[in-house]
Amino acid sequence: MPYLSSHAVWFTGPRQIELREALVRAPEAGEIVVRATRSLISAGTEMLVYRGDTNPGDRMPPNSEGKFPFPTKYGYQTVGEVIDAGADSGFRVGERVFTRHPHQDVFTIQARPEYVVRIPEGVSDDAATFLNLTRVALTGVLDVPVKVGEIAVVFGQGIVGMMCARIADLNAAATIVVDRFEKRRTLALEYGALAAVEPDEVKDVVLELSHGRGADVVYEASGAPPALQAAIEIAADRGEIVAISLYGSREVALRLAPEFHFRRLRITSSQATDQARWDWVRRTEASFDLLQKLSVDAMISRKVGFADAAAAYELVDRDPANVLGVVLDYGK
Repeated sequence: MPYLSSHAVWFTGPRQIELREALVRAPEAGEIVVRATRSLISAGTEMLVYRGDTNPGDRMPPNSEGKFPFPTKYGYQTVGEVIDAGADSGFRVGERVFTRHPHQDVFTIQARPEYVVRIPEGVSDDAATFLNLTRVALTGVLDVPVKVGEIAVVFGQGIVGMMCARIADLNAAATIVVDRFEKRRTLALEYGALAAVEPDEVKDVVLELSHGRGADVVYEASGAPPALQAAIEIAADRGEIVAISLYGSREVALRLAPEFHFRRLRITSSQATDQARWDWVRRTEASFDLLQKLSVDAMISRKVGFADAAAAYELVDRDPANVLGVVLDYGK
């Protein structure tokens, strides 16, 4: 039987958000009940859902509900406090946790390591909301690491692209980022990128900084289909391209000749699933470590009360030039 009432964000049509009542049941063995404090809107996959750019049958994150395109309860980065714990859950009341759960103020969730993780003391609730997107960026770099002395290019300076550039720059001789918005390029430079350019400038800059060789590794995190073509055109001989973005229902048209074949390029798809030696737990630990070393405060553009979630999504949708991370605050 339900023992609490809560509300959750539902996508009910293109650019339509509703807060629907959700009844919360008491936890069974291996489950916990979480009261949310913060959640982060993903300007990538969530905005595909918001705009209706999904395909029927597309995979949903765990703990989502509904169906594509609508209606659906969708999301995967909510931070909160344990308020009840079932037997053998491994958690205690009062612990702070990150969860892979849609935006909802109170919910019951299985206490599996791929769904719920404790937040280290050195990570704030705000920063913890970035865990999943940091893990996505880290996975992209793990899929194709940047070797010492190499040139890395990252298309897109949303949260995933910005974290990808910062992680890649730990090894790269030079990291070049590409974004059409000036504020994002400026922040990327503050975070350590050697160059931050608009899409039509990238080829010349890459050739100059690589002494004509091209980019060793290119990460596509913009979500813009033309960026994958641009990545092919700037890659060095035997260069590697990592497709991190999900394009939803948008078509991605590529012209492969001559660069792709003659340069022996390789395109790798990246998805935050387990890898050899890098299971979910290890990547989570590494991502929390990165969040303690790489401050994300400047990546939070706005905090919006949970009750105003519809306005928060509209803000992300209409003003990408000035908005990066939007956090839903459940205390407002």
